[in-house]
Amino acid sequence: MKELNFPLPLWLKEEGPESDIVLATRSTLLRNLSSVPFIPSISEEQLVEVAAKIEEALGSLNLLDHFVRYEIEKLPELGIRYFEEEGTIPEDSPREQRYLYMQDEGRLFLAVNVGDHLRIERRRGGFRIEEGFQKIKSLDLQLETKLDYAFSLEWGYLTTKLENSGSGLSFTFVLHLPGLSMKNELDSIQQMMQDEGYLIRPLFLSTSADNETVALGELFLLEGMRFTGKPEQEICKKLEDKVGSLLHYEREMRQQLLKEKRWELEDRVFRALGVLERARMLQLEEALALLSLVRFGACSGLVPASVSGVVASLMVESCPAHVAMRLEASEKGNEEIEALERARYINRILSSLK
Repeated sequence: MKELNFPLPLWLKEEGPESDIVLATRSTLLRNLSSVPFIPSISEEQLVEVAAKIEEALGSLNLLDHFVRYEIEKLPELGIRYFEEEGTIPEDSPREQRYLYMQDEGRLFLAVNVGDHLRIERRRGGFRIEEGFQKIKSLDLQLETKLDYAFSLEWGYLTTKLENSGSGLSFTFVLHLPGLSMKNELDSIQQMMQDEGYLIRPLFLSTSADNETVALGELFLLEGMRFTGKPEQEICKKLEDKVGSLLHYEREMRQQLLKEKRWELEDRVFRALGVLERARMLQLEEALALLSLVRFGACSGLVPASVSGVVASLMVESCPAHVAMRLEASEKGNEEIEALERARYINRILSSLK
């Protein structure tokens, strides 16, 4: 296996189909071993057994050397927060006998004993349902020749949560929805989607002065929640249609905004770009709000389109653990220095585009 490090995942910087709205597609297969209790009923000895069996399977398939292995319990706290910010591991999840195996610069990884015994996940920039599914299914079929998965003739592949049983397949889409947000349509869309079995939730949350939760950067996650027992191809088709309709609505809202108040929006976008290029200190909330405006401008033709992909990456790279990774040990944990570094880094990246 390769040397341990914390590279910035490639999917953050790559463009793809519909990437004006869909920053990334996360394609996931969940699997559990038949001979061992599921999490959280599993003992520590059984967690060890699961980890050993999966590593043995990877080794016997000559796949082990293609992965970088991270033992979560032994990672520094900053490394764990780094993976949490990217959504690779859930916040505050157990760490003992949990492992990550990563390849393709973070675009493909296995999570062992994180929620289920095994999670196979593919991440790519843009809207890529079929490509993601084919990649994880190929790896899953290889592993199934070496691992005895928990499977029921009635329920299909068994998972820790009933709603994931059947194919064990799920997709999560990272969306940028400034049009719906600025037109105050987001609440109604969230409710409509929830009624149909889909969940839209903020990627990054903050608490406002009146103790209400606020979505930072107008970034959201879309997940399908009612696919128990559905065939894989049916899941892919339903999601393709549903996400497609949401993209249409978001674009419609953006067009309405540009028609109603183009000059006001253009002014806000250029002011945001100016602050990002020149600011000496930036707090996370301000940075994400400004980056969101600039990305909206890039995707709407108000500023060069080349800015769009860079800004998408900067939105994650502005998060606290990602900022701290760029600091010296003596500087970590100092909020003022982190605000300075956040601004310096954004200044430099945007200046490099000129």
